[in-house]
Amino acid sequence: MGLYNELIRNADSDMYPFHMPGHKRRFSGFDPYETDITEIDGFDDMHRPGGLIEELNSGLRDCFGGDRVRILVNGSTSGVLAAISACAGPGEKILLCSNCHKSAKDAVKIRGIKPVFIDPEEIEEFHLTGGIRPEKVKKALEEEGDLAAVFITSPTYDGFLSDVRSIAKHCHNAGIPLIVDSAHGAHAGLYRPFAEEYNFENASEAGADIVVKSLHKNLPAFTQTAVLTVNGSLVDREKLKYYYSAYQSTSPSYILMAGADRMLSFLKTEGEKRFRELDERLKDIRKEVGENEVMGISGTRYIGDFGIYGFDPTKLLFYHREYSPEKLYERVRTRFHLQPEKISGRAVLFMTSVMDDEEGFRRLKEAIGSLT
Repeated sequence: MGLYNELIRNADSDMYPFHMPGHKRRFSGFDPYETDITEIDGFDDMHRPGGLIEELNSGLRDCFGGDRVRILVNGSTSGVLAAISACAGPGEKILLCSNCHKSAKDAVKIRGIKPVFIDPEEIEEFHLTGGIRPEKVKKALEEEGDLAAVFITSPTYDGFLSDVRSIAKHCHNAGIPLIVDSAHGAHAGLYRPFAEEYNFENASEAGADIVVKSLHKNLPAFTQTAVLTVNGSLVDREKLKYYYSAYQSTSPSYILMAGADRMLSFLKTEGEKRFRELDERLKDIRKEVGENEVMGISGTRYIGDFGIYGFDPTKLLFYHREYSPEKLYERVRTRFHLQPEKISGRAVLFMTSVMDDEEGFRRLKEAIGSLT
């Protein structure tokens, strides 16, 4: 019981989670052992939904946009595999961003697709990946001529968005679909001030044909839950349905699906309030850091440069002018018991969500004050 005991020890410690999953272990009241079932009478079938799971899919569509939305229980990985598999076949070409997730490269290999890579801009100052410029996509479409689809990542792990709306127009003018890996952007568009101030837009609303979103990264849902949304007529729906089912477990977890259902109820009743509180806390942190000369936060200031159309303000990319990112990471963990998500280039990524509380941000401010 080593893993189990370590999970309990971690949960009982005072290490604060500035990392995934977005529920931050604060969405209690759901015992998985009491509710775990398989496909029994009255509980629908994820592969052929027509009851409770179809109701869940409808709720996800209302929340995240798209003509059709389906729950994923094998993570965004399964959605990316299904999307690429449905849009391109053996010997066909797909324009693929070079910073794509490994699942995209796996899909290309599995299906015998020929990838044509396109590079995002680089933020050399911090060794971070920026956005994909629409004009580069347009040029690639003109030069290649026979692409089956375009695949980009927006937002990136670090929170940088490409101009999906413009890229989608170029794709549609060429008569091909745009697939967007928005695993780190499920919360995009759920809080209008973020969209208005930071261009943090929902890729589905911006015109992407297929969008894959992880629910667990930034929202209160169980790890491994995600959604696949599809728009328009450029995607063969029957092919997508087939590959969706092919990459999903035949024994889908009702716990994961119920967690997504509970997340929807939470967003309806408390989402606006929680996002507003998070927005205020994030602005307070950025103000705190902006007033000193030792630490800084990268991100929002790059909007409009490096192919970056928008930014996810819930991502905090801290850097220290005297410490290496490795030293900063270890200091906040060992001295202040704050667990970041990862070292990212020359910065340290802290992930926040609507489930973060006042104590977490208070401790983060204390750490900033002690390190400056």
